Amino acid sequence: MQNKTFIPFYDIKKCPNEVLVVDAHHPQGFDLSHWRGAPVPKNCEADTSTEIVLKAIQNKLPELDKKYVTNNHYDIDGFLGVWTVFNPNKALAHYDLLTEMAQVGDFREINFDYPDWKKALKLVCWLNDEEAELFYPPFGAPEIAEKEMEACVPKYIHFLEVFSKVVDLPLDKIPETEEFNLVLNHLEKIDKQETIDDLRIRILHAKEPLHYYALYSKSQSSDIVISIYSDNRYELEFKYTTWINTTRKHYPRISMEKLCDQLNKIEESEKKWEAEHFTDTAPILRLKGAKLSKKERYQSPCFRPIYSSSISPDDFQKICTNYFRGHYKMLSKGETLDWKQVRKLNEMVFA
Repeated sequence: MQNKTFIPFYDIKKCPNEVLVVDAHHPQGFDLSHWRGAPVPKNCEADTSTEIVLKAIQNKLPELDKKYVTNNHYDIDGFLGVWTVFNPNKALAHYDLLTEMAQVGDFREINFDYPDWKKALKLVCWLNDEEAELFYPPFGAPEIAEKEMEACVPKYIHFLEVFSKVVDLPLDKIPETEEFNLVLNHLEKIDKQETIDDLRIRILHAKEPLHYYALYSKSQSSDIVISIYSDNRYELEFKYTTWINTTRKHYPRISMEKLCDQLNKIEESEKKWEAEHFTDTAPILRLKGAKLSKKERYQSPCFRPIYSSSISPDDFQKICTNYFRGHYKMLSKGETLDWKQVRKLNEMVFA
């Protein structure tokens, strides 16, 4: 496998068909990605782009010999996938660790059955901390796609060098961060949680809003998370797992516009229930205050205001679960559909 060079995403046109596209999609590159529309090579199917790359190396795909590598954004899964391309032998030696890190970073899930889950979590938090301190936090660049394509390049150049020195460290030698300690603390703050299996909905109760890595930690079998906090504070969110292509069987996303209408009819506070469109990376249903930026929505619930509702916790939970149960009767769980198909299904459901 020849030496690689990381190039900006928009430079693909300068060397078409010579580029590995990791955790993104481009018709002139060879995709190793879980994005919708990105064809996954045979026998490389996986939930994260990182594991797709790992399987591609195991299967010795000839396309891995391409000289150039790119991505149109920086995040944990994207970076680990790129790092794996640059360090194939070392990556295979850390297969389980990298796969766990990618799922923590992208899906905010923790596999507590994995013996080194704390190391995976600590490394992800360290990467997050370094990213924010040296560059900018996720979605912190101007909200223009071209800006992220350009601004993410220095991140890749930096972390491709430094991560190789950190991944081999034992748990107690990895730099500790406030985020890592916060997540461990918030894992202890969960009062109760349950999964409604037929709806693939996770319902979690806690007194105060949590960090996402704690909130979603046990949500592997769910696509929607309902958070119920003290003082009648709630959020409902579609997980990112239903925006990309995974091996998981799930319902296609449906619009939450009519659910907002139901809640607003009985909401007696001055605020209104709103939710992003189902094509957003992770739509959140919440009582609206000041409009949240993409950066603010990506940050954990513990870092954003969540407002009290006049609706009781039991009623909120019942209304939300009945909404999805009623509309899912017309649908079935399966593979990830393309957005054209999802839009058609929504037109049918809400005709």
